[in-house]
Amino acid sequence: MSARNAITESLIPLLLLTLAAVCFFRVPAGRCEEDSGEPRVEVRVVAVLTRDEQGEPLRYPSAVFNDHGLDETYVVTGGEGRVVVYGPNFFPVASLAAGRGAETPRGVYMDREDNLYICQGRSARRSGRITIFNPAFFPVREIDFADVPGGKEFSPHHMVIGQEGTIYVAGLNSRGVVVLDRQGRFLHWLRPEDRIVDRKAVEALRRREENGEAGGHRTEAAPVEDMEAGDAVSRELRDLLPPALRPRPAEEEKEEPVSMVGPVKIVDVTRDSSGHLYLLSEETSRVYVYSPAEEFLFAFGQKGGSTGKMSRPRSLVIDEKKRAVYIVDYMRHTILIFDLSGVFMYEFGGLGNAPGWFQYPTGLALNRAGQLLVADLFNHRVQVLDVRFEYRFPLFQAPAGDTSAPPVPPPSGRESSPPSPDSEEVLQPRPL
Repeated sequence: MSARNAITESLIPLLLLTLAAVCFFRVPAGRCEEDSGEPRVEVRVVAVLTRDEQGEPLRYPSAVFNDHGLDETYVVTGGEGRVVVYGPNFFPVASLAAGRGAETPRGVYMDREDNLYICQGRSARRSGRITIFNPAFFPVREIDFADVPGGKEFSPHHMVIGQEGTIYVAGLNSRGVVVLDRQGRFLHWLRPEDRIVDRKAVEALRRREENGEAGGHRTEAAPVEDMEAGDAVSRELRDLLPPALRPRPAEEEKEEPVSMVGPVKIVDVTRDSSGHLYLLSEETSRVYVYSPAEEFLFAFGQKGGSTGKMSRPRSLVIDEKKRAVYIVDYMRHTILIFDLSGVFMYEFGGLGNAPGWFQYPTGLALNRAGQLLVADLFNHRVQVLDVRFEYRFPLFQAPAGDTSAPPVPPPSGRESSPPSPDSEEVLQPRPL
């Protein structure tokens, strides 16, 4: 045996161990007084999507969606304003851009008839709207928000369709979600209430109360703790992104903080197979859970910068097989795992560019195999992760006939008054 062959054979085990360390790693769970150090969440990197169908690098992937029927993955890129489609093997097969009517895509959803819904933000020429494409990716109609109270400033970002065809839409800086019928006609606003710590918001809410406008579903106010906003990125990078995707450094409070209970901003909305709705607020770092009949059930989550708390949550997804809720935290660069009753169990990730680490992640989805898809914004990639864990806490006892909602009595009433959305910087459409 030659010296070269001997060296090569001696290096093979080392290389295999290195690859295994890169592709499969164990992340310790959040700190707990009773934690013996044994509980872990295991994360295996299945694939990393970094190129589009033209072989060009992805630029700022901001949202991700998976069609479980065909197991295709849709990635919204914030840099170019496009939607890139990947097949079940994670190979890019197509894309939609301005030439097909996708000028300012922000979020994607697909109905049971394989019609594609693209939430499009406001631009210099167009108001916010939802463009519906047929299975051949040709636009067939649009849903605007002209008839929605406050709809002129509404900029849809995420949506979900309920069991009965009702459409729920979360917009940028909008308090609550817009509820539409299956034809896209306005029905009402669904707006949870909580304690808000924001001087401008409080002043606006007080004006609404003086005008006699009603509130929404009130929840127990969550404690708020001071936190650092995280690592800032260069102004050059921030200017390439829509305002909603730019990291914001922490600002010193010049005056005494002001708080008030009122409707909260909702950044994402999803549902489970039973029709229960989950509304995520970046403002309060809480999830508000509703029954299929839009009856408020309970809320969970806490704002903060430490383990188990959320600084700027941006997206959530329900894993019914594992009976868990995944939430991505934009500023802490982590994924948090809660059980279906809202009890925190684990978190993983952190700031970095190695596999399994993140840099300002913004979007989550689950594919047909139950793998977690993460839009890793400033790493310019989507990571496909196999997440495995064991429960550290006992699950809630579901009521008879209900396998997805804990037995929490809902309050009465439903909000239907218009919001006072914050102003949004107008976005410029991008060419094909």
